[in-house]
Amino acid sequence: MKINLQLYSILREHLPKEAVGEAALQLADETTIGDLLERLGIKRKLDISDNDIHETDLSRILEDGDNVKIFSSVSGG
Repeated sequence: MKINLQLYSILREHLPKEAVGEAALQLADETTIGDLLERLGIKRKLDISDNDIHETDLSRILEDGDNVKIFSSVSGG
């Protein structure tokens, strides 16, 4: 299956520099959001959007053609 991935801010370093934060990735069927994060080596608190819907379930199985956007969580006071 193929997904479109966008990484923002410091997370861009998890893709090749020439990708400029965006890439089309080939993934195995039944790949979850958690599997994707593990493949990318991302281990921080994140905000994730799949097809423009906020996603919190890392066990959600991705589907062919999904548009995944991953942002660093912002907090402060």
